[in-house]
Amino acid sequence: MKAFIQKILMTLLVGMLVIACSDDWLDETSNAKITADQQFSDEDGFKDALMGVYLGMTSPKLYAKDMTWNLVDLLAQQYATLPSLALYDEVQQFNYRGPQATDQVDALWIRSYNILANINLALEYIDDNQEVLNPINYAIIKGELLGLRVFVHLDLMRLYGYGNLEERQNLMGEYTIPYVVNFDKDLVAPMTYAQTFDRMQEDIDMALELLKEDPIYQDENRPADYYLEVNRTGFYENREQRMNYYAVKALEARKLLWEGNTSDAAVAAEAVIANSGATLIQSDSYPIAGDPILYQEVLFCLDINGFADIVNPILTASDDGTNYDAIYLTTQMADSIFETDQVNIGLADVRFNTLLKSETRGLVSTKLIQSGTNNPNQMPLIKLPEMYYIAAEHYWASENLEQAITYLNTVRSSRGILDSIPLDSDSETVWEELRKEYRKEFISEGQLFYFYKRTGETEIPFLSETVELNDEIYVLPYPDSEAQFVGQN
Repeated sequence: MKAFIQKILMTLLVGMLVIACSDDWLDETSNAKITADQQFSDEDGFKDALMGVYLGMTSPKLYAKDMTWNLVDLLAQQYATLPSLALYDEVQQFNYRGPQATDQVDALWIRSYNILANINLALEYIDDNQEVLNPINYAIIKGELLGLRVFVHLDLMRLYGYGNLEERQNLMGEYTIPYVVNFDKDLVAPMTYAQTFDRMQEDIDMALELLKEDPIYQDENRPADYYLEVNRTGFYENREQRMNYYAVKALEARKLLWEGNTSDAAVAAEAVIANSGATLIQSDSYPIAGDPILYQEVLFCLDINGFADIVNPILTASDDGTNYDAIYLTTQMADSIFETDQVNIGLADVRFNTLLKSETRGLVSTKLIQSGTNNPNQMPLIKLPEMYYIAAEHYWASENLEQAITYLNTVRSSRGILDSIPLDSDSETVWEELRKEYRKEFISEGQLFYFYKRTGETEIPFLSETVELNDEIYVLPYPDSEAQFVGQN
């Protein structure tokens, strides 16, 4: 995989086009088509294009920073309040129309749709030029591209669309973010939430069918040398990192949960738990300090070149206060999140005693710090505990509290927590424990904001009681140049 990335860094890729709202869009599109004819004339061109998509996702404006541990986590109030001179102060205060925040929020949209354009261009060519691909490569590359198309669109919906859809089914008839499936200059006709979820599911179903060719998907009928020829260059190394079969299945669970379909979400999540090969760590024997991302739990991640230069200057609390952009937890925040007043819960939890580091100004998440880690440059985007929480939420909603508690206790035990949630706990208690788990588990992973938004939380910890969370806060504004075309008020 690294060899392909190095090759791409030396190649002028179709994927580097900037397509959003450009006066030169027609010329760019025409030139891109000409370049693409050459790009996709052989199998290596499709491999390069796929790796180019992953490479594009590693931009700090996307998943190397803002779509994960920085901007999205700041929205969840995961870190201490930033000073007014910080670059992301406006975002943390939900001032999306501030000059800095406008640029930051717009960049998420524009760069995400650039990635989608690259995906769609490759998908347009892959069927037309199928004869240049080995059938195994055709299935896996196309399956990955379809999965990535859903992944990026779903994150756009989770940011720029409505949440709490389970309780607000009337919104399913409203328009949402454009679901783009073609590479062209024409505006995309807006679709409703219901139509968009259906379109996502079509892509997921097709991806899952194609990715039955994935080495990570067990098939006892394959001969031992099935991948020998197609993997001579190492293209199928590190499948556990890529948008593989079980990453798409986990994505399906995430998508169904956002849609409000907790029952089917749990079915998908439990399939991942049972079959993916990923397993929860055992805190008493796992080398957590050397593997703070807990790699054996990773279902999908990105390999980010130069990640240390992005992460280390910001995830810090060791200076004298002059690093205005530093993000960390105060002692009060950490004590509250991890319940450190309860020895068998907070102090025993490896997410507190190992994955946080005390520094001068507060506590810093060490998950992504690029120092002494056995798996450097990795940004997890989907991990196994999320599947346990999705399953637990379904059983909580269906009043099978004992099964919900069992799933929660399984994760808690793997984190070193000694006290179990009693099996006779009531519904309110179980929900609160699930909520606590989201707060503890997803520090520096960019998922907590989506939990608050999806469940319609009107108040969240560490946020002033005078701030009531509603759609004005939860729904990020489209870029001004896009809003008139795609229906956001």
